[in-house]
Amino acid sequence: MKNRILVLSFLSILVLLLFLPFILNPQLLLNRNNDLQEVFGPIFLFIKQQVITNHQFPFWNSPWFAGQPLLPDPQFSFFYPPNLLFLILPIGTAFIVTFFFHLLMGGVGIFLISSNIFKLSKFSSLFSATLYISSPKIMGFLVAGHVGLVESSAWIPWVILATIKLSSSANIYWVLLLSASLAGLFFTHTVIFMITISSSIALFLYCLTLQRKNISLSFRFIFLALVGTGGLTAVTLLPQLEWLKSTTRFLLLNTREVFPQWNSVGEFIKSVLASVYNLKNLQNIDSEKWLPLGLLVIILSLIGFLNLKRKFKIILSVTLVSITLISLNNASPLYQFFLKLDPYVLMRVSTRVWFVTIIITTFLASLGIEYIRKKFGFKIAVVIAILAVAELYSISWIYMLKPVEQINFAPIEVTNYFKNDHNLYRVFCVTRCLSQKEAAENKLELIEGYNTIQQYNYYKQSWQLMGNYWNYYTLAIPPFGITEYEQLKPDAKSLGEFNTKYIISPYPLEDQNLKLDQKINDFFIYQNNLFKPRSYFFDAEIGILDGAKINYYSPNLVRVDTSAKLASRVILAQVYSPGWNAYLNGQEKTPVLERPNALMLVDIKPTTKYVDFRYEPGSFKIGLIISLVTLSFYCFLLIKGKVNLKWLQI
Repeated sequence: MKNRILVLSFLSILVLLLFLPFILNPQLLLNRNNDLQEVFGPIFLFIKQQVITNHQFPFWNSPWFAGQPLLPDPQFSFFYPPNLLFLILPIGTAFIVTFFFHLLMGGVGIFLISSNIFKLSKFSSLFSATLYISSPKIMGFLVAGHVGLVESSAWIPWVILATIKLSSSANIYWVLLLSASLAGLFFTHTVIFMITISSSIALFLYCLTLQRKNISLSFRFIFLALVGTGGLTAVTLLPQLEWLKSTTRFLLLNTREVFPQWNSVGEFIKSVLASVYNLKNLQNIDSEKWLPLGLLVIILSLIGFLNLKRKFKIILSVTLVSITLISLNNASPLYQFFLKLDPYVLMRVSTRVWFVTIIITTFLASLGIEYIRKKFGFKIAVVIAILAVAELYSISWIYMLKPVEQINFAPIEVTNYFKNDHNLYRVFCVTRCLSQKEAAENKLELIEGYNTIQQYNYYKQSWQLMGNYWNYYTLAIPPFGITEYEQLKPDAKSLGEFNTKYIISPYPLEDQNLKLDQKINDFFIYQNNLFKPRSYFFDAEIGILDGAKINYYSPNLVRVDTSAKLASRVILAQVYSPGWNAYLNGQEKTPVLERPNALMLVDIKPTTKYVDFRYEPGSFKIGLIISLVTLSFYCFLLIKGKVNLKWLQI
């Protein structure tokens, strides 16, 4: 127990030291105009607001893109336990705390592999954990605001540990650990999950060739672990599979463009050896090209590599060359071949596989420091270890302090302009000038947005809404290239039907249906004369008729008053998505139809006084049952085994 406390304390201090700039100035982490600030922060705030206000998790993302599913969005899992911190703590504090514990957890996993699998000394094992925690690549994820990538780094070592142990010891506890770790990866980053589970199976098969005993039992146990992973993740996995065909992700296969785009192999090498070649320009390296390993770590890795047996050298050489060829992307001699592979294109960022290199060099460097300790003595090993870690910390801190990228957001006065209008409406800025963070804080709903996935029906309709055309995968709608180099001509009528009341523009708009309300600094604020409420009646001959008031509005449930009976159809101005059901008078289920403009429509009867729109995808109910059964089964196994965790020794 004393050893465990000492190891955890030591690694905790290392993480705190790495986070020292964030602790002294949290804005270095929280206000970088990155994905954390503009995507993850706003969504976690939205979830928190809904839990407080409506006492439920919002399965529907109403703040962006005129509404789209939140439950199956792979970036924001309700069912990832650490995310509960965002309900308890202030959002900024929750980010810092969750990053701290994920890095600590990853370091502990690396320590256990080094000490239990490779049988390294406690010193070398701590060194390996320190290298992993201080990896500049992980710091790059923090700077870019890639929350899921930081969190996924915590689970990868545990997957490796459980996989190797399962190949030699058919123990139910290793099944539980592998399932839980893979589930953690799934909930944090789908791409890393896919890469890791493929690597885990390959590692398992290789370890079996070394053990050559209990092969049949090991196969049964690894199969049970994979099935268990599916069970634990079913609550989110099934809704994701149902929604995937309705999203824009597969647009990547049209243009078949993968990032980052390297200028040359030399640029790649300079990124890997950044502390040697790019010391003055460290902060200018793009986050997706940020691959430093550290010069001393590379030297120690070579020492460790040279002391391996020949077969291990061959396997590691093939692995590292393969990862390098993939990461080189357009600079790789196999680039054209890779582009023909759909999984490679759907990965979108080729350097996502770089974590494999980090894991390998971490363990090789630990073997190297172990060799130096035995050959030249403990004191020399300590000095070299300190220098290696200091190099990584220095690289990470320098990158952490890089200037914040400036985005031409509208001043806060523009957002504050809408505070006195408490009705239900949406806002559109033709240059995406509204910060999603500020919009979330002020409970503004936007017609545009920024996220890795959008609904394809909205994507197509946005051409009409925004008066422009694009046919490629984009994180933002409207895309960055459009807003930067062209002037949009928004369509007041279409926007009005989408409940868009205000349009903001840094340049004058010519549509006569847009009435100039105010000019704040360089931004014109127009009110849409063709604005329609969030719900309205629709008649095929007459058209749109006001009078269908919303009596209750939440992300999962919208109640529309139809007692005026002005027409036999009601439109809810939200983007249609499978999973929505309608109930006449709250009882009689009726299908929700999709209009040509992607909005939701329901046929009502003369006796219908109100309609309940409920977002309740059937796949979620099935997935929830499967996950609860799996979790209950695993709890039973732990209780039956009297929760004996002596198999996990520090």
